[in-house]
Amino acid sequence: MALRGLFIIDPNGVLQYQVVHNLSVGRRADEVLRILAALQTGGLCAEDWSAEKPTLDAARGLGPGGAISHYRIERQVGQGAFSTVFRAQDTRLERTVALKVIKPNSPLPPAAVLAEARAAAALNHPNVCTIYSVEDDHSTPVIAMEYLSGGPLSKQIAERSLPPEEAAEIARQIAAGMAAAHAKGVVHGDLKPANVFVTRDGRVKILDFGLARREQQQLDPEETTDMAPLGVAGTPSYMAPEQADGRTSTPASDVFSLGLILYEMLTGRRAFAGENLLEVLARVRDVDPQALAADVCEPFASLLREMLVPEAERRTITMTEIAQRLAGLELPAAESVAE
Repeated sequence: MALRGLFIIDPNGVLQYQVVHNLSVGRRADEVLRILAALQTGGLCAEDWSAEKPTLDAARGLGPGGAISHYRIERQVGQGAFSTVFRAQDTRLERTVALKVIKPNSPLPPAAVLAEARAAAALNHPNVCTIYSVEDDHSTPVIAMEYLSGGPLSKQIAERSLPPEEAAEIARQIAAGMAAAHAKGVVHGDLKPANVFVTRDGRVKILDFGLARREQQQLDPEETTDMAPLGVAGTPSYMAPEQADGRTSTPASDVFSLGLILYEMLTGRRAFAGENLLEVLARVRDVDPQALAADVCEPFASLLREMLVPEAERRTITMTEIAQRLAGLELPAAESVAE
């Protein structure tokens, strides 16, 4: 049988498109042009795609047995505004990974999301989720990360109150991981229970340095969250006052956020709650560390008074000091929360 084919190879020598068919079957010129137009968008090409239609989301078509690059998809494990996360097999290194597939219609441009991964990839610490690779040389940018078994801290807090010993140990591990990040000049900027993963053996892993940036580097307006019109970036209930005022986050901002996480673990409720965004931000700006510290027992109270100082320049306690103090706590046998 006589055959003919069409092959499109990019300048790097990578085969981007191929089709082989019977010589008796025609190949219309307009279909070839349609495929070329689709490839230029950086997306995939469905049968009815045209240049007027938006780029397709590659994650929508992925399922068990599918593949991107050398990653074989096993199942979807999560989804957010910026990406879809799959459990996958790295067929080159033969290991299980969490594969974050960036959405083409993400609120942040793919370059900004990949910058998150590159910031975290510079870190090597047991309490920071390991980034294996960042790949943006394909039509769909992906981030391959350490695959973890367990769940987010936010789920644990919602399900039960944490004993003081457990809360102290989780906070200590968060502080240790963030101390390593700050030593590299990396600020998280969005530290919250949903971004803290606790494995089945009790190991804490800090995730999603989504607003991370090198210290003293100006925030790119395109890298803010959907609250950009207000000039703030982060999650309101876990912001430091300077973030609520629209200033760039610093290591001291992460310290404040950890203080709020510790408060929530000990009391079972958020320090800042409100009916709307503006109400929450107002409570952040008017924070009273003495009042919040009064809700917990010593030795946590004195620690929170230092971590929740409203003025960033006076919030001088470091993550290293917090980790050391939490490691040496002598906890009372009585209840951990003041009545």
